[in-house]
Amino acid sequence: MEIGKFTYFLIFAGTLVMILCVLKFRTNVDLSSDPVLKNNKTTLLSGFHHIIMMFIFLGCILVFYTLYQGWQNTSIFFIGFVFFFGAIFAFLQILLNSDMLVSLKDQQHEMVETNRQLHQTQDVTIFALAYLAEMRDIGTKKHLERTAQYVRLLAEELFKLSKYHTYIRPSYIADLTKSVLLHDIGKVAIPDSILKKPGELTPEEFEIVKKHCEYGTQVLKMADEKLSFQSFLKIAIQMVATHHEKWNGTGYPCGLKGDAIPLSGRIMALADVYDALRSDRCYKKGLSHEEACRIIWQEKGKHFDPEIVDVFFGIKDKFHEVFKAMA
Repeated sequence: MEIGKFTYFLIFAGTLVMILCVLKFRTNVDLSSDPVLKNNKTTLLSGFHHIIMMFIFLGCILVFYTLYQGWQNTSIFFIGFVFFFGAIFAFLQILLNSDMLVSLKDQQHEMVETNRQLHQTQDVTIFALAYLAEMRDIGTKKHLERTAQYVRLLAEELFKLSKYHTYIRPSYIADLTKSVLLHDIGKVAIPDSILKKPGELTPEEFEIVKKHCEYGTQVLKMADEKLSFQSFLKIAIQMVATHHEKWNGTGYPCGLKGDAIPLSGRIMALADVYDALRSDRCYKKGLSHEEACRIIWQEKGKHFDPEIVDVFFGIKDKFHEVFKAMA
């Protein structure tokens, strides 16, 4: 290709690339008009950017014209003209991109902080509602806090077993721990005369107490149906419905047996019973750590999942530490 033709080709190709860059960059310029990203600096840079684009296009036209006329010295001047404003164009583009990225980063930080506050508000609200139900029964928020810690400890240990690697994830453990707060939410529908009865319950009264699983499940299902996304309530519903089921099938409300009981219910069953054995209630005195462990061992394969019992005995001292710290 002759030098003259090659020069025309390079100028034409460069102009075409510049046009494509401008068209592509319009997306960023349009973003700069977004209220989230818009500020005085961005608006000013965008204005300068438009002016420079017009100078570049004008320069490209003049380069073609002067070359066509054979005015080589003039065309060289205009080539330098285009090169100079092209460099300014690129520099302004970088500044505009940087400014918008900073605005996006600031907005992201605000969103993260807002989400953190929303999550914290959600957790506190859940705890307050759950505490109202728990206070009517045993009168201590520490039961909720302790059992949440027990459940977290058990779940973290189960995660170390290869069979649970695909099921137990950090997000699952977080949702499981949060669900503990709601495990007895259905007790709000049980009369005080039964919940606070100092003596043994009659068979009829015990049947009424059993319904707290059903009541709690119904409430959480109604709440979950109002959400357009999957939340921790899915696990909470499982836990509320099954934390009184027993490994041998003699539990309630459905008499589920073995692995038919969701993992959340099996974990909560042991954590709940341990804390109940250790705690003073209006109808009994709390047992020692050793006595509670002995009873849990006796219920291995009966009330509790044998695997979870084995995991518990590997970390039983941590349970004792939690109970002492939150007694």
